[in-house]
This record gives sequence, C-alpha cells and structure tokens, in this order.
Amino acid sequence: MTTMPLQDELDAVRERCHESTPQHISRVRQGAIEDLVSSGIAERAVRAGDYAPRFRLRDSDGKAISSNDLLERGPVLVVFYRGRWCPYCRLDLRALEAVARNLRSTGVSIVAVSPQTADESGATERIHNLSFPCLVDRGGRVASAFGLRWKVSQELRAAELETGLDLAAVNGEPSWTLTMPARYVIGPDGIVEYADISVDYTRRGDPTELFPVLNQIRARVVH
Repeated sequence: MTTMPLQDELDAVRERCHESTPQHISRVRQGAIEDLVSSGIAERAVRAGDYAPRFRLRDSDGKAISSNDLLERGPVLVVFYRGRWCPYCRLDLRALEAVARNLRSTGVSIVAVSPQTADESGATERIHNLSFPCLVDRGGRVASAFGLRWKVSQELRAAELETGLDLAAVNGEPSWTLTMPARYVIGPDGIVEYADISVDYTRRGDPTELFPVLNQIRARVVH
C-alpha cells in the first residue's frame, strides 16, 4: 500500500522535476497543459453516462483482449496512461497495483492502455510487478475513440527531444500524439459509471475513489 495519498506523491515528484528541469522546458510543458485546458478537450471526451467505445487490443505478449469479453465477466476498469517514461504515470500504476487485489474482489477486470510499443508495455508490467495487462494502443486509436488523444506541438516536441524523449521511438509510430491520462469504470451494460480525466497529467484521482462505484455496481448485480 502507498504510505501517503497518491496526489501527495505526485506533488513531490512535480517539485523534484521542477527543480531538475531547465526552466524553458518547464514553461513549454506548462503551456501545453494550459492549452489543453483551454481547448475543452476533456469536456468533449467520453464521460460518465456515455456508452464506452468497444475495443480489442493486444497485450505485450501479443494476446488479444476484447472489452466485449471482459464485460461478459463484469465491470471493467480501463486505465489510460502516457507511457512508462512518465514518472506520474508510473506512480499512478503503482498506486493502482497496491489496491488491485481489493479492486478485483468487487468483480472488476483491470487493464491499462497506452500508445507505447509492446516491448515498452512489457517492461512496464515487469518493472512495476503489475498484475494487470498493459495493452498496446498503436497510434492511439482507442484513446482517440474515448476523446483522449492529442497532437504534440512542434515546441513541445522540440523540448521533449531535448530531454531525450523521442515519442516516435517509444510508441513505434511517427504521429507524435499523446493520450490524456484517464480512468474509466465501465459497467457490464457498457455504460461508463465513472470517468476521471487528467487534463493536467500531474494530477490524478486517488484509487480509493473507485471502490464506492464498484460496490454500487456489485450491489445492483446481486439484487
């Protein structure tokens, strides 16, 4: 279990990153967040009450996993993350893994989704000892269906390349697009019961917020 609330850990990482990152790169990253907020992209994304787009993706071993098959078993928690290169996503995945057993006790299946390659996804699973699969969303097709995919500006691209991050290499395709981090709980009927979209990638909801939603779904199924 984490020793402090997830957002406190994320804030500590943000402070360390701010101290160690050149100011001009920090300004570009912050500007990209502000541009996303003002664009209204999060408000146009799939929300609670919407039908969730169906998907069929492969895990890091090449096995196909279908949302239709998962929903036949019960609710599904879909976690969108940017990639293992993102320290905030790494913390988020570890926080979810810390409560994964308790989450699954409610009957939910958990999958994580990112545009990174199968090799990067497999490394994410191994390094963080994840008990749930990291699915490969090549080109961000599923993220796009959920309304979470966005194009990196030339300014941000140059800044990230300066730090050593080449998204074309990490994701195995040249689009230089990113996925907004998000968590979705999808009910067995395919309707989104919970949506937490992080237009600011340094902020995430606490995993404990998932339990009331999942318990309500389980109570409905039982009755």
